[in-house]
Amino acid sequence: MLSPSGIYLRKNARAKYGAILKSACRLFLKHGYAHTNMDAIAADASVSKQTVYSYFTNKDVLFCKMVEAECARHSPSESMLANPSLRPEETLFRIGQGFLDMISSARGIAIHKLVMAECERHPRIARLFFESGPLKMQTLLANYLERQQSLGVFAIDNVESAVHNFFAMVKGRYHLRMQLKIKPLPTKKDIDAHIRDTVRVFYRIYGKHA
Repeated sequence: MLSPSGIYLRKNARAKYGAILKSACRLFLKHGYAHTNMDAIAADASVSKQTVYSYFTNKDVLFCKMVEAECARHSPSESMLANPSLRPEETLFRIGQGFLDMISSARGIAIHKLVMAECERHPRIARLFFESGPLKMQTLLANYLERQQSLGVFAIDNVESAVHNFFAMVKGRYHLRMQLKIKPLPTKKDIDAHIRDTVRVFYRIYGKHA
């Protein structure tokens, strides 16, 4: 059991970690990846450069953790995915909802624009972004579908293809409109209805009794 001082140190460490991520996101989006350095991030977060390096060994690692944190904000928890009382239709709805929130939120769009602006000169950034964000979300869904298939819920020949089809359908109707801010923008009711429709179509294609 941690002593009060140990609890304080742990909370303090979490606070510093969060402050560094927040500053990194702000500066990356403001100045771009190439023009943001660890010194500036440390100063913005009001911590020492040594503290930044104690959590993140280099700028690439910090960028990846920033993308992972953004992805985690919108991804369902492992406990939710493993909850046997939650119907697969509802789980898929929540996964789709989180994915569309992630790619259509102001911060999500800004991070995507940053990567697109940097990727030609720094192709490493595109790979880091893909592996830390989209690939993690794809893997999460693939693992969930494989578990549900073993329970007889789905009949899927190619799980990877099913994952891409699901996210493409979720993204398809509203993402570009939201990204370009073309009015009228969809309401939450519109978006939820679209994701429910996507789940129904997914079931018609891959459901065990389709």
